[in-house]
Amino acid sequence: MTAERNLKRPKRKPAQGRKAVTDDLCQPLSISSAPNALAERIKELNCLYGISNLFENQDVSLPWIMQRAVELIPAAWQFPENACARIRLDGQEYTTRNFKTTQWHQNTKIILNGQHVGDIDVYYYKMPPRCDANPFLEEEEHLLRAIGERLSKVLWLKRSEEALRESEERYRVLTEQVDEGVALVQDNRFCYVNPAFCKLFHVSMAEDILDRRVTNLRAGNTVEIVKSYRSVDEDKSGARVEEVIQFSRSQRVAWIQVCHSPIAFKGRPALLSTFKDITEIKEQQMAAQRMADLLDSENRVLRSSLKERYRLGDILGRSAAMQGVYELILKAAATDASVAIFGESGSGKELVAHAVHNHGARKNHRFVAVNCGAVQESLFEREFFGHRKGAFSGAHADAPGYLDMADGGTLFLDEVGDLTVGMQAKLLRAIEGGGYRALGSTETKSADLRIISASNTPLEDRVNSGHMRSDFFYRVQVIQIQLPPLRQRKQDIPLLVEHFLRRIKMPAGMDRVPGPIMDTLMEYDWPGNVRELRNVLQRFVTLGHLEFLSPKKPYNSLPLPVEMDLRSATQQLERSLISKALHRTGGNRTKAAKLLGISRRALFRKLPPS
Repeated sequence: MTAERNLKRPKRKPAQGRKAVTDDLCQPLSISSAPNALAERIKELNCLYGISNLFENQDVSLPWIMQRAVELIPAAWQFPENACARIRLDGQEYTTRNFKTTQWHQNTKIILNGQHVGDIDVYYYKMPPRCDANPFLEEEEHLLRAIGERLSKVLWLKRSEEALRESEERYRVLTEQVDEGVALVQDNRFCYVNPAFCKLFHVSMAEDILDRRVTNLRAGNTVEIVKSYRSVDEDKSGARVEEVIQFSRSQRVAWIQVCHSPIAFKGRPALLSTFKDITEIKEQQMAAQRMADLLDSENRVLRSSLKERYRLGDILGRSAAMQGVYELILKAAATDASVAIFGESGSGKELVAHAVHNHGARKNHRFVAVNCGAVQESLFEREFFGHRKGAFSGAHADAPGYLDMADGGTLFLDEVGDLTVGMQAKLLRAIEGGGYRALGSTETKSADLRIISASNTPLEDRVNSGHMRSDFFYRVQVIQIQLPPLRQRKQDIPLLVEHFLRRIKMPAGMDRVPGPIMDTLMEYDWPGNVRELRNVLQRFVTLGHLEFLSPKKPYNSLPLPVEMDLRSATQQLERSLISKALHRTGGNRTKAAKLLGISRRALFRKLPPS
């Protein structure tokens, strides 16, 4: 053998089908002029040709090919009677008869698509005569690599053939039945189209376009077919392409969803394409998008105006904390999810619940409020599920339950943490699809309602203490809205005072709260929140002085002047405050002036003559 072993092939025109593949695998090697080299080269050619020719056998399995390929290898070596071979592939081994491993060994890898998928090993049973430490010739190493390349091509072709056969059988059944158009294009020519493709593109029969070039059609809606292939090039075997093509048909716009998938068909690149008419879906999407854009535009205007708004429904407040609450209310109202509202007593939880209901899709249905703390467990089913006439003593007529009344609307569970575990289980089954029965009835009903709950303590604490079921907790607390206490948004107090005083009949001549009274209201911590503020203002107007009932932080009462004249009232308040400052400083006028925030000379002017 010589070292001039290269596998260069002469240029030739591409051939078609399986025969072309075999010809490509079996191009002759350059032959040395030496007689012994010629004999060795013939052995190599026989080996390579034999391996390539195995693929020509019809309907044979890959193991059959590999077993016969390994049997061809030893004959190509310098000492064939002393050689054995093995092919390892996909966890399987294929060996020659009397195969055994020895120290005289050479190996090459089988590479497929850049992946190491197998190995070829050649062994000598014993040390060949007249050789050094390496009994294998350099030419034999080249030959072994060439065999590995041939086997990788055979493997690729066989796997492609099997995949194609499976695909053909599967698609032959499916494509005749599906509503989507299916087409197979190879060499820019149609190899197959199904009936749905013909119907979609108004092709009278498949034969009209089979074996015709995509760009040279004279059947059906030719322009549409060509347009659907403009974004792909089968020869470049690119990635899968999906797009929506728009057409104009009979003064109407139509859309077709196209998917082009590069595949191997009979060992060569091809394009499998599907076509689906999505005109109706697209029109619905466009209508929905127009509505969404309109709502989004309205929502942006609303959200931008929220920064300057002082109320949402019956909720008042222009503070940053309340602007955040408004945002959560609008987001919750846009869904049908359960809402849990948390806040201290008197902070306005029910007003928030009403706002969520009134801004949602259920606003035209009933809002049913339930004080869970007032529901007795023995009367739970009667209250929530209703009863039929004669169900118990005194049931003289049918009566609906809370679920019946809230059907289509909202059920507001105030202080939901007061429901017992047993009541939670019954209510959860009713609202989760299990249905419910009114007392005295055998009919199972279901209610379509939204749950809004409220609590002045975190529900997680109720779950951790065992007073609330975890499944009930997750059902009622999907969206959480936390209301800030009034002491954390005192900048809203003047707005709330003005609002409440408009609802209260003010004494004649009084249209606003005097400044010192407002200062006192601003300094108070309001443990009873907005409810306490409303009650304090009611007493102020009725009794003529401020009166705080909370024992946490008592305040001295400031009397409402009997005279409604503003100048007289102001003078009376000044005298009262000066008197208190002097009393607090022990009569020291300098300290009293400093306490009042005025100069000592101004204090002397305001003191009555002694």
